Amino acid sequence: MNRIARSSVTRASVLAVCAVLAAAWAPGVAGAQILKIGYVDSVRIFAGYSYAKDAQQRFSREIDAWRAESDDRRKAIDQQRADLKEQSLALSEEKRVEKEAQLQKTLADYDQFVQAFWGPKGRATELNEQLTADVIQRVRTVVERVARDDNYDLVLDAADGNVIFAVKSLDLTDRVLDILNREAGTTPTSGTSP
Repeated sequence: MNRIARSSVTRASVLAVCAVLAAAWAPGVAGAQILKIGYVDSVRIFAGYSYAKDAQQRFSREIDAWRAESDDRRKAIDQQRADLKEQSLALSEEKRVEKEAQLQKTLADYDQFVQAFWGPKGRATELNEQLTADVIQRVRTVVERVARDDNYDLVLDAADGNVIFAVKSLDLTDRVLDILNREAGTTPTSGTSP
């Protein structure tokens, strides 16, 4: 979770939001209604939500353990390479070829290990996606609850760059953070906006 995962908004969805707003506020249109709009800042939510912080720490612990194992394997390769270089003059041709083959196998195993953990479909990516998806689902559930409870028609994410300007009273971030942290059993962090 080194990067903050947010849903990307396509140009079409931005245009759709603009169309909804234009239709709702169009003067003289029969049945036009005023929309209640709010926004959240997902960057602040991820930074202030204790469950997200816990997920980040869990991810970091796993990554540290995998790095340690990777370092150990790398040191073993370096040692095997140094031993081969040191002993190469004393070894028979057959034994030298055998040790070189062992080194190549160790290198291939190391490459497989690296890909299994760090590759595009590796365990690090899977763990990041799993932890991020869980946090995002929890945040989305609370945002939807706040929107329903207070009759918001539209809630935007300021972190996605979709909110160019908004009055502070439309910002639901602290309220969402308070609920998330209360449900997580930690102290609310409202009022800590930058």
